[in-house]
Amino acid sequence: MPNKHFYFAMGATTGIAISWMVRKSRFWLLKNTRWMNKLYQWNRDWFLYFPVIVLFFGLIAWIPDIFHALDIFPKKTTRGDFFNIFFFHSYFEKIEDQNPVFNQLMNWIGEFLLFSIAVGVLLFYVKILKKIKNTKNQNQ
Repeated sequence: MPNKHFYFAMGATTGIAISWMVRKSRFWLLKNTRWMNKLYQWNRDWFLYFPVIVLFFGLIAWIPDIFHALDIFPKKTTRGDFFNIFFFHSYFEKIEDQNPVFNQLMNWIGEFLLFSIAVGVLLFYVKILKKIKNTKNQNQ
């Protein structure tokens, strides 16, 4: 079975992709949707909270494992086809059962994705801080 960080990485990567799409289309969304207007009214710097979206999708990817860990469903149930909606959980479990070499490969992929996400988030905030610093220096 791939380690839990593999599934969290799959969900977090999806959260990053959704955050990126929303950020890229924010001006169109601002003109055409009511929820984006409300978001900007709530906080103009709303995008600084995007790691919450990443965390949310990462936790969604853990749902089958949470159900199994809390004895809500047995392992046989959480490996059923229904649980593929949680980032192909059952599919990856079956692949690993058939070829254990994929277990290590999936774990490395998960580690790489989480490392990339962590560095990417750090670099994003460094970029934002530099922008704020440059804006304040120009105003003085």
